[in-house]
Amino acid sequence: MEARNCHNVKGLSEEARAVFSYTSGVKEEIKEAKAAKVISLGDLRLYECPLSYLTEETGAVMRLVFLIEDSGRLYCGGGWGDQPCWLVEAFETYRAERGEFQKRLEKK
Repeated sequence: MEARNCHNVKGLSEEARAVFSYTSGVKEEIKEAKAAKVISLGDLRLYECPLSYLTEETGAVMRLVFLIEDSGRLYCGGGWGDQPCWLVEAFETYRAERGEFQKRLEKK
């Protein structure tokens, strides 16, 4: 947990936890905390475990999206028009991200 700075156990500021560009202050803070980069997402470098950003509610929505995809059944009876907006948006986001991930895999 410490190596990945789960739940920000190292006490980094928001600027040092998720870095788009390194300022001298951010560099110094990371160095003093002996923090290591956990993951890069494009131009974003995270110095905290990305799972720390997910709430319990977000995890539940993610599980639901996977269940819908795997089972082919929707949350509410009827079609997509009968589903709550938050679910439709979550499923659309998942499919778009999965598509982008697949494109990156195919380029390798």
